Amino acid sequence: MSQNQDGHSGTEYCLPDLRVLQLKCHLQAREPAKLSLFKGSMLRGALGHALRRTVCVQRQQQECEPCMLRPQCVYTRVFETYIEKEPPQFLRGLPTPPRPYIIDCNDVSRDFAAGDMLEFDMTLVGSAAQYYPYVLFAIDKAAQNGLGKNRSRFKLSVAAWCKNQNGSSEWRRLYDGDSAALVDRAQLQQVIQSPPLSSPLTLRFVTPTRIKIDNHLTMEFTFRQLAFHMLRRVLELAWFYQEDAGVDWYFQPLLQQADRVRIREKALTWVEQQRHSNRQQSNMKLGGFIGTLQLRGDLKPFSRLFTLAQSVHVGKGAVFGLGKIDFDP
Repeated sequence: MSQNQDGHSGTEYCLPDLRVLQLKCHLQAREPAKLSLFKGSMLRGALGHALRRTVCVQRQQQECEPCMLRPQCVYTRVFETYIEKEPPQFLRGLPTPPRPYIIDCNDVSRDFAAGDMLEFDMTLVGSAAQYYPYVLFAIDKAAQNGLGKNRSRFKLSVAAWCKNQNGSSEWRRLYDGDSAALVDRAQLQQVIQSPPLSSPLTLRFVTPTRIKIDNHLTMEFTFRQLAFHMLRRVLELAWFYQEDAGVDWYFQPLLQQADRVRIREKALTWVEQQRHSNRQQSNMKLGGFIGTLQLRGDLKPFSRLFTLAQSVHVGKGAVFGLGKIDFDP
């Protein structure tokens, strides 16, 4: 295996081991409810409001940025994150770090009867995973206080993707809404495993994906450009939220390999949706593409990148559940 003058491999690139905590949340309606179509934004807003109320010891009207407690605050470590140390050259100019969580809710129902279930997945990345009791407490408080315009109440229960003693993994109950207690504290945080990939491979964009090329949203891109967006998101999350990640910023070899992968078939459709921003008191459009790409070429170097992107999504708006991808290994 050849190396360049900087000592980097000319043929391989090693992605960081990114650890995540995967939660499956179930909200059971205690009374009839009418919820928005795009629930990722609603759930994010409810979580943030409840989490700040839970942990903030200052006046909540005070801005977080000048607060002397900000570096130790759970709210600013999970929900409203700041750059607290000098970033590497590749990340300089970034206004804020990516948020270390993803809320993924595919339910498009508007009307819920008492007893109906609303399900969503939540992923906590790296160091954010240690604060999961705060996150669960905040979700539960938001559910008890009520969701939607009518503030309808829900009951929360949560399962976590846990590793067993024999090395296998399964969903296990973590939080019980009736007793408001953590049930099982098994080995929760997981290193994302990467299956081998075959060619051709169909990559599916499950939720609207927002990728910018030359500062414009588009669904016209090369595989190299797509791989770069996946790679950038993974490296940003790893550097900000996992101290032992060992991020290698010399990723040119991987992008050179991406030049040899071709998009053979593209079946993408642009869809528009909107969310309401409580902070800006306005509706905001969140257009993106969904559909499939068929890829041909040597995909082995991208097995880990695809699997990481499957967990942390790609593109803008990932915290709301946008940019969700899937594929068959």
